[in-house]
Amino acid sequence: MLKLYYGHIKLVKDPEQFDKWFEKMDGQRKDKILRCKNEVDKQRSLLAGILLHFGLENNRDEKQIFYSISHSGNYVICVLSDRSVGIDIENKFRSIFSEAKEEQLDKIARKCFTMGESIYFLSAEEEEKQEIMLKLWTRKESYSKAIGKGLGIDFSLIDTQKKDALYWSDWLEDGYYCSLYVEDGFFGDLKLQEIVSL
Repeated sequence: MLKLYYGHIKLVKDPEQFDKWFEKMDGQRKDKILRCKNEVDKQRSLLAGILLHFGLENNRDEKQIFYSISHSGNYVICVLSDRSVGIDIENKFRSIFSEAKEEQLDKIARKCFTMGESIYFLSAEEEEKQEIMLKLWTRKESYSKAIGKGLGIDFSLIDTQKKDALYWSDWLEDGYYCSLYVEDGFFGDLKLQEIVSL
């Protein structure tokens, strides 16, 4: 089982809709939402809880479920699987990944990529660099989530080229790039569903 659920935060922008779903969340998710500093972060956190709830409800028969959640900009994504899994989504318009900041991208590559990844990135045509950065970054983050480290691992130690077969990567929506890591590299059962209404 490998199921991806994603949605746009507009699903919970309406205050009534937000309050309705907030009341359905468990105490841990409510606390997480309340700790968010601004409304957009609260909406992302609530939508993450909704997607996880939806996924768990629709996969009750599974004996063991692993999950991973990511958000960026206006989108939240949640993956559920019967094996170790990690996911990351990034918005290409986020300032750190902006192709207008070529020098910044090169600096990230030198700090966070393996030697092989750095050569691949730095030798690419300028118009390809942003997508390569998004691909490598989201793969590193999805792997680190799958092994339970999050951002607490040195990304230069994660060789995404060596483990290429263990990743699925693609544009999810316009401007949003996503990578998924699965420990066995089997994506034949991958199902992707956008949640368009609650």
